[in-house]
Amino acid sequence: MLTAVRLGGYVGILGVVFGVAWAGGAVLRPEFTAPVAVEQHGEPAAAAAPPVPAAGLSATDAGYSLSVSTPAFAADRVTDLVLAVTGPDGRPATALQPRPDGAELRALVVRRDGAGFQALYPQRTPDGTWTAPLTLPTAGTWRVITEFTPVGGVPTTLGTDVSVPGQFAPLDFPAARSAQVDDYVVRLDGDLRPGAPSAVFATISKDGRGVTDLEADRGAFGDVVALRAGDLAVVPVEAQTKAAPGDRSGPGIAFTTTVPTDGVYRLYLRFHHGGAEHLVDFTVPTFGTPAGAVPGTGHPGGHS
Repeated sequence: MLTAVRLGGYVGILGVVFGVAWAGGAVLRPEFTAPVAVEQHGEPAAAAAPPVPAAGLSATDAGYSLSVSTPAFAADRVTDLVLAVTGPDGRPATALQPRPDGAELRALVVRRDGAGFQALYPQRTPDGTWTAPLTLPTAGTWRVITEFTPVGGVPTTLGTDVSVPGQFAPLDFPAARSAQVDDYVVRLDGDLRPGAPSAVFATISKDGRGVTDLEADRGAFGDVVALRAGDLAVVPVEAQTKAAPGDRSGPGIAFTTTVPTDGVYRLYLRFHHGGAEHLVDFTVPTFGTPAGAVPGTGHPGGHS
């Protein structure tokens, strides 16, 4: 436990440093840039790093397919979300290795304009499908994204849409690096630079004081999901501090990510404190991108 607390304090210091840097401009902001290929001794320059893939844009990939048994939901009513993931042989994919959070499969649900984010951990049923209770609060088109890793394979992300009938007006999300939920204020610092590793720091306070006893959940003190605004491509994010049950840390949590393109990203942070889960979201343009509002996509859907 002491190790976790010390690490949390160190991360908290880093978060303060980044907060000062953000407030004061680029003076203290570290550079995260992609390596540049250089020709040496007449040899050809090394090939540029491959582009970062945009995951979750299709219901099929590498022979795996995602389908949903109920493509239409009623607004604000608990309904079982039933997912089927089939492998290259056309059969339910059941040979999955645990993810870093311990689950074999995770499902992300978000309205097409970026509102109403939820993270679910469906249970596998005897017939090989996956099920979890789901409430979609408003009308609209909602994206369902599954993340899993086949045994002996690579991490795979698939996405498909479900709908909730009714009138819809997409929301706009102004760029913001501070968010409030319940009695908590969360600050997000660090730049997103396309094609290069980017450090992101979340600092959590309550009643004006840093929270130093964040609770461990699924191997970390917090979880960030990053989605590209517009098409909702999934960007991998990794927590930099691991946590065991019973560990405590805070107020800072460090993450790293590599976004694939310039643009605007929606970041959803979940953390546990006081025996409950809390969710905040941020709208973050890449470094140098104008910090305007992110318009709703106009897909059928309502206000959250």
